[in-house]
Amino acid sequence: SVISSNNSSIKNNQIIFDKGIIEFNNSIFNIDYSLLINDSTIPIKIKGSIPINKSDNLDIRLNANGKFIELIDVFADEYFTFIDGDLNLRMLIKGTINKPILNGFVVIKDSEVDFYNNIIKDINSLIIFDFDYLEIKDLQAKAQDSGNIFMTGTLPFYSKNNYENAKINLITNEFTI
Repeated sequence: SVISSNNSSIKNNQIIFDKGIIEFNNSIFNIDYSLLINDSTIPIKIKGSIPINKSDNLDIRLNANGKFIELIDVFADEYFTFIDGDLNLRMLIKGTINKPILNGFVVIKDSEVDFYNNIIKDINSLIIFDFDYLEIKDLQAKAQDSGNIFMTGTLPFYSKNNYENAKINLITNEFTI
């Protein structure tokens, strides 16, 4: 099947399927999507295979720039609004549907969001997905009217993982939401 769009939008955000191919063969969905949001020139790309059988392996690649966070913004209603900044996402998803394994990163530079009617600005961080844990590298942000926040550390995805050094350090200074 081929998915396409003509003057499509979600909540007044223009959505263009630059490429939209989905195939079904041997109980596996093979997808190749390229999606543009509003005035973007760099697409969000999703490519790979998704099995019907939950014990078979996934193989999905996700590449996105800051427009990906705008897509999240569209579905988050009034709870989250992306205002400005740069975001780069690269993700490889393997494993099974029941226990996916993520490998990739999110780079956040000089970003600003509205989270529950609170402006959080100067957000900078590198977040690494390293197979079965998440590593936050020096996440820093400021509240519009007061304080700042700093976060670093690692967190396993699955409770059966035994990482002795897995911990998140969170430091706030007059940071209120």
